[in-house]
Amino acid sequence: MVALAVYLLYAFTQPTYTYALLDGRYDAHQYAKIYNYFRGITVNYGVSFPFNTRILIPGLAACLPFNELVTDFVWINGFFLLATIGLLTRAWLKLNIRLFWIVIALFWMLFHWKGLLRMYLPDPVTADVGGYFLLTCFLALLLIEEKRISKVFVSGLLVLIAVLGTLQKESFLAVLGTTVLFTGKDSYPSGMKNKLLLSFLVSFAVYYLISFFFPTASSDWRNNPIVSVLRGMKRYAEQPDLFLRLPISWFLAYGTFWLALLSTPKPSPNFLFLLTSRFSFLVPHFFLWLFLSVFGGGDTTRILYNGMPFVLTFLLLKLNRLPTWTGGYILLTSLPLMRLFKLEPDLGRYPNEMPQWCVECWSMAESWGYWVYAIFVLAGYYYLSRRFGAVRSDEPDEVNALS
Repeated sequence: MVALAVYLLYAFTQPTYTYALLDGRYDAHQYAKIYNYFRGITVNYGVSFPFNTRILIPGLAACLPFNELVTDFVWINGFFLLATIGLLTRAWLKLNIRLFWIVIALFWMLFHWKGLLRMYLPDPVTADVGGYFLLTCFLALLLIEEKRISKVFVSGLLVLIAVLGTLQKESFLAVLGTTVLFTGKDSYPSGMKNKLLLSFLVSFAVYYLISFFFPTASSDWRNNPIVSVLRGMKRYAEQPDLFLRLPISWFLAYGTFWLALLSTPKPSPNFLFLLTSRFSFLVPHFFLWLFLSVFGGGDTTRILYNGMPFVLTFLLLKLNRLPTWTGGYILLTSLPLMRLFKLEPDLGRYPNEMPQWCVECWSMAESWGYWVYAIFVLAGYYYLSRRFGAVRSDEPDEVNALS
């Protein structure tokens, strides 16, 4: 209910891009073409790579009765955002993540200007939002106890999520592939590995079927996800100074939640315990989204945030082992990063405002304030952890989750 209230608040107050005036290079124009095709407004598909296979969300939006591009996307996005928040919160409770950490994470998701709501209300014509829900469903299935549910039903759900995830965005292939390749059998219930492999093969076949039936506007052998990643690698090899921008992009994606990765003055298994626990599958997914954020398209902050169900769960499981004062510290130090009292303008009408809202566009001179703030936060955390300790006195040897 809180998420719904916040979504409605911003839906009525946040300006939406005037797409008729928006620069043609924005992704929204490609999704609008898919929407218009399924609505029957246009006959020719004419969608560029890699957007041509991302038909799920635009297709669902075209089925809504409002018959208006932005309105249809706002409604479909609202449904998936609320469903994601509800399911993810339930998963965190099942993992016995303490309530105050869940509240802090929800506050970040709901109110941060790069968060789950505020990033997509100015620019609602996107395929990203359905991905959060499907990734959360996938995460929930990996955490499920098969004794409580039919194995056939789990297999069917995995295949369904694999198909829908692939129709939403091709990055779901990487998620499935990473799960199959880089996590051991001990991370799942018995037989789950074979189900995951089947889901990956189905996803792979679906991607190429969709590529065949919904081809790109221009045929080119380079229209391939692997080639796109290699192109991203080449870009960074030719401009290595781009690597200097990454820490600020990552900082804006998850704020001071990154303190979860720091070692502490007192010896603690905080950093490595997930490698040997039931949740070891989160580790390769964490690094997958870091990799995709760099080489998967250049929009570092947004792409890293796309992996939020896995990345934020990974960070919260680590933070859950820290004392209560660290939660207050992370909440307070996150506030200056949130732009709580400023709304993103209509970049169609005011394109000159775009650099202020594009983290990847900032030069070192423009982002130095965030570097200074990050150093200030680290120094404060180090001082407080020396003074109050950074390990819970009642910390168990293993996470008591799924009980």
